[in-house]
Amino acid sequence: MRAVTWRAGLGEFSDCLVVGLVVAFASIPVVTAAPAVVAGCRAIGRTHSGVGGPLWTTFWADFRAVLRGGLAFGLGCLAAGVLLAVDFEVAGELPGAGLLRPVLGVLGAAAVVIAVRTCQVVSSGELFWRRALITAARATAAAPAQAALLAAAIGLSAVLVWMLPILALVVAGPLCLAAVATGGSR
Repeated sequence: MRAVTWRAGLGEFSDCLVVGLVVAFASIPVVTAAPAVVAGCRAIGRTHSGVGGPLWTTFWADFRAVLRGGLAFGLGCLAAGVLLAVDFEVAGELPGAGLLRPVLGVLGAAAVVIAVRTCQVVSSGELFWRRALITAARATAAAPAQAALLAAAIGLSAVLVWMLPILALVVAGPLCLAAVATGGSR
């Protein structure tokens, strides 16, 4: 009985790593990262529930299905990231930078959590990105413990990639798993 559980866990782990690889590959043009995370969350959800066909083909079908709406969201996230980076640089030169930088850091972390949660909401069936963004923001405010867990997963992913950059190829899989696990609806 124990060997069966171990093998099932190993299969889920390998699926998580494969999802990380395909999400990383689909995210090469940076603006496609959001549709890639949506497809990754759907693949993880299907794998966990034992529904669907081969992971590779279902991932690419889901990716193509959400690509059109996800490009605008990805571009908006990229613009927000650039704006936040500029704000960090400008905040260092202003009086009160000791207080302003941590506030910007918390706002940036909250924005990243809401962006990942938005991808999870889209993966669970919301067709419109704007409504998914509103739903994700409300869910983040309504469940701060789940948002903190997702923020911890995002932070750990960032630290792992910072320590060993090659992990950028697989870290998206566990991140999609964390988004699905902390999301309210599947």
